Amino acid sequence: KETRLNASGQAQEGEIRGAAAEAEPRAEVRALAQPNHALFRVREGLAETGGPPGPPHGGDVPSAGDVLGTRCPRQAGRLCGHPAPVLEFDYLICEDCGKEFMDSYLMQHFDWATCDNCRDAEDKHKLITRTEAKEEYLLKDCDLDKREPVLRFILKKNPHNSRWGDMKLYLKLQVIKRSLEVWGSEESLQEAKELRRDNREKMKQKKFDKKVKELRRAVRSSLWKKETSIHEHEYGPEENIEDDMYKKICTICGHELTYEKM
Repeated sequence: KETRLNASGQAQEGEIRGAAAEAEPRAEVRALAQPNHALFRVREGLAETGGPPGPPHGGDVPSAGDVLGTRCPRQAGRLCGHPAPVLEFDYLICEDCGKEFMDSYLMQHFDWATCDNCRDAEDKHKLITRTEAKEEYLLKDCDLDKREPVLRFILKKNPHNSRWGDMKLYLKLQVIKRSLEVWGSEESLQEAKELRRDNREKMKQKKFDKKVKELRRAVRSSLWKKETSIHEHEYGPEENIEDDMYKKICTICGHELTYEKM
């Protein structure tokens, strides 16, 4: 009987150890899958605690490496892993307030390091259309689309007519910076704008003078009427020049008619 009891006790003890060995890797996998969680389960059936787990079923006290899954590979039936890496974020520095931030509207759409709290959509960080950028800052299509780095923009529905093409909106600060790269300085930009303005005024004056000239010509042509009827002479009294020669003079045009009477 004692032999039978010892054999059955050893079999039950082996089953318990096998179940515990199967449960330990699963608990360690869960601990590795959640590295930031403060609670770990070492074996199934244990309660979650904030401190290190106690000795399971009267065994040895597990070490920190046992809990994190970094046990020695020589121990049979145990996992050998590495602790989860610590993720570090590269925070951006706002150019206005100097504070750190992760993402913002201007950074996402225009790659401009300004946080949402410092964004001034009405003045400093105003958006302008492509036409305004070309006329106000004397930029060409190649300056906006081909010169590196290419200026970023957002598309917006045309407020005047939704069926027209979408508007391209650029960040005004980036457009000013690009115009200074093209023209060299603000003084050169102002000189170019004044020269273009003078040429535009000259072209307007030239077109105005041409229209006035055409209008005068049209007025003169409407007043002048070409005589299309045939002129009929009205002669005065005849005069005897010689024996049988006479003449008459038109009282309207002064034409002189000389004839001979037989």
